[in-house]
Amino acid sequence: MKNLINTAIALTLVLGMTSCSDDDTPEQINEEEFINEVSLMITETGTANTMTYTWTEGGTAPEPIVIDAEKTYEVEVSFLDSTNPNDIEDITEEVIAEADEHHVFFETSVSGLTIAASDNDFEDSMGNKLGVITNWTATGTTNGNVVVYLIHEPVTKTGTTRDDFGGETDVQVPFTVTVN
Repeated sequence: MKNLINTAIALTLVLGMTSCSDDDTPEQINEEEFINEVSLMITETGTANTMTYTWTEGGTAPEPIVIDAEKTYEVEVSFLDSTNPNDIEDITEEVIAEADEHHVFFETSVSGLTIAASDNDFEDSMGNKLGVITNWTATGTTNGNVVVYLIHEPVTKTGTTRDDFGGETDVQVPFTVTVN
């Protein structure tokens, strides 16, 4: 009788654990965004002078970005899926909505170009700037490249090189920059 009771208790526990299991719930799939276009909208601070430079996958290289020394520019980056020209999807909205899982980083070889998050940039839940809106200030006349990175699940959101952040690179796009 004692064995029968122990068996009944064990069977009840096993059935209870399997019937309450989360294994029956389908796994949530978060599809990776498809980004084939990156745009930089550059506005000279204090003016309405705006220039847009766009990189498109498989297209020709964008025109070199030309900015003036001793001026500051607000630069807003956009990530787009333009595979269907009749239905262009702005992936930037998803990047902002998932700020905890993303970071935008600009790596520059342009001597004297300082890139910093703008006061009106978006933030993640920890108060870290996302990097979608930045301020660029240049000194001297020079040229080089600025590489835009969209980083997925960075380990940290502070650093001076791409390697400092960890995570996966969703986008890596170079832009040529000339400072006059």
